[in-house]
Amino acid sequence: MTHAQDLPPSVVEIAEFLAVKAKGYDNHLKWNEQAMFKADLMNARSRWRGVAPEAFTAKLRQEGMREADIIELVDWLKKAQAGRRLVPDRGYRDFVFNPPPEAPESKPWVSSRDW
Repeated sequence: MTHAQDLPPSVVEIAEFLAVKAKGYDNHLKWNEQAMFKADLMNARSRWRGVAPEAFTAKLRQEGMREADIIELVDWLKKAQAGRRLVPDRGYRDFVFNPPPEAPESKPWVSSRDW
């Protein structure tokens, strides 16, 4: 079973940010935070590539987010991980959450002669 503790630090911060924003609006996530999330899924794919949807769900629940918002966010995460394109609102198309995605683990370059 995957737990919220298995998430990268930047993903944890994003989940906490979204939950705080939702709490400010009677625990309903507003359209602009949804657009920010969609844009980050598209513009920072490396951040989300290895994120287990179950762990992200657990973190959002732990933060007290309402189930309807969790379902929507996790659905977008799964779609992005499947290679689907999400279209955020025009004003947020280039948005990326700070901090930037963690650097991927460096993998040694393999020459075709090494096969």
